Amino acid sequence: MDNFIVSARKYRPQHFNTVVGQSHITNTLKNAIVNKQLAQAYLFCGPRGVGKTTCARIFAKTINCPDVDAKGEACDKCDSCVSFNSGASLNVYELDAASNNSVEDIRNLVDQVRFAPQLGEYKVYIIDEVHMLSTAAFNAFLKTLEEPPKHAKFILATTEKHKIIPTILSRCQVFNFNRIKVEDISNHLAFMAGNEQVSFEPEALHVIAQKADGGLRDACSIFDQMVAFTGNHLTYKQVVENLHVLDYDYYFKITDAFLKQGLPDIMITFDDILKRGFDGHNFLIGLGEHLRNLMVSKDPQTIVLLEVSETLKQRYTQQAQACPLNFLLKALALISKTDVNYKSAKNQRLLVEMALMQLTFLTASADAEKKNDESETLTVTQPAAVAGTTGIQKISALKEPEIKFAQKPTVSFDRLKIKSEFSLNEAKSGQNGKTETSSVAEEKNDIVAVNKDVEFDDVKAAIKTYAEQKQQQGARQLHATLTTSGLSYDESVITLTINNETQRELLQNMKQDFLDELRKLLHNNSITLQVEISRQESQSKAYKPADIFKSMVERNPALLELKKRFDLEIDY
Repeated sequence: MDNFIVSARKYRPQHFNTVVGQSHITNTLKNAIVNKQLAQAYLFCGPRGVGKTTCARIFAKTINCPDVDAKGEACDKCDSCVSFNSGASLNVYELDAASNNSVEDIRNLVDQVRFAPQLGEYKVYIIDEVHMLSTAAFNAFLKTLEEPPKHAKFILATTEKHKIIPTILSRCQVFNFNRIKVEDISNHLAFMAGNEQVSFEPEALHVIAQKADGGLRDACSIFDQMVAFTGNHLTYKQVVENLHVLDYDYYFKITDAFLKQGLPDIMITFDDILKRGFDGHNFLIGLGEHLRNLMVSKDPQTIVLLEVSETLKQRYTQQAQACPLNFLLKALALISKTDVNYKSAKNQRLLVEMALMQLTFLTASADAEKKNDESETLTVTQPAAVAGTTGIQKISALKEPEIKFAQKPTVSFDRLKIKSEFSLNEAKSGQNGKTETSSVAEEKNDIVAVNKDVEFDDVKAAIKTYAEQKQQQGARQLHATLTTSGLSYDESVITLTINNETQRELLQNMKQDFLDELRKLLHNNSITLQVEISRQESQSKAYKPADIFKSMVERNPALLELKKRFDLEIDY
């Protein structure tokens, strides 16, 4: 037990070619060493645990090695490499800026820069978490960073590049480290497990890699924890239980239930997830990630975006084929909306359950839309009128028409409703059988007609007709408003220009009834209505009492003279 070393230290890379997932950085540094094109200062940026300090140490070791090979790697045999590997090298000076961020700390470092290295050619100063330096410390460091001695090299490392002042950035070569891919972390963990004689299931290593969120150091720490928990055999079930990770089987099960519209199974599964101690928000995020994975699995070109094992990738591909694309798009939009509202919701469980209910019946609505598309247009074949039958009997005969699929509909359902009601009222008017039969036939023909073209005169006549009808019903104010308002018509839009806010409120209260009647009178369902207040009126009605008197004086200056002569006061 005294000899135990954590995996993050034990398997820390000692050469550029063993660094995981940062080949764009290591290749550049090796080429610079081979070509002897070394900068004075470097800035390594990136998330925690991705290899910034490790690469800085390897770089310091390699530039001091006298026997660097053609690929830019240190020999590990010379005195400089041996002292570095043993931790006794005097050519590397590391400063933790998180705890040494004052001006005095930087001045002490600057004083040491003047001394040449005892062994090797360069002295390397690694400043970790450099963004923690105070502004005064940065300023004290600027001159030395720009013009250091020939033997001094600076490597600054930070997780928050945006906090570095521009004058520092301009003096460094900046290298941006990436988050390490799940596959790369999983492969490295498999290598470690082989060396440590730990058996494992590939899915277990993938869960650890995903939990590490791109950080190899975190993955190594989790690996040690799982080995201690499972006893040298890593299984998927044990890992998800110990790490408190939601099993992806839940998401596959719930998605299958979505497709079958099995709401009871979904609600019971969600309840089981909550009973196991998982947070509803985490479940929601995981479900969104699952549906996103299904989306990218529908195309062979995008399936490479999946960071899962090959076995799981096949399972995603299989379920993706059963999921309609329209369902996935709507589901992702709904989950995104629920995610935004989750923290502000007072009943968070109900919010998630409502989202699950809507997701369950997305496929139902998709099926309904498909059926509507197939029956977009209906041609109604009416039986011939029989002499001697009444109008009511003829309407009854219309209840079960012969329906055939035809071309795209030429009239909306609102139009169909209006015409059906009109025919029914006319049939009930008590006319003779011949007249009623003719009326029904005419209305049947009109149903499949296109919206009629409407001219300005037609609009004017329809509004006049409507206004007169309202006047007969006792709505005199409405009649006056409609007959005195300005009127324009352009591209199916009727615009009424009225005089004041009172008229606008009057029209607004009955706007829908007014619009429906106009569409009926004009035989056109694409008509829309706008109500505007006259600009001249809106400007003039904003007068205050003082403004009113001022306006009166402008029209009759004698009023002002009258006020002054008799020392009058205006009652404002």
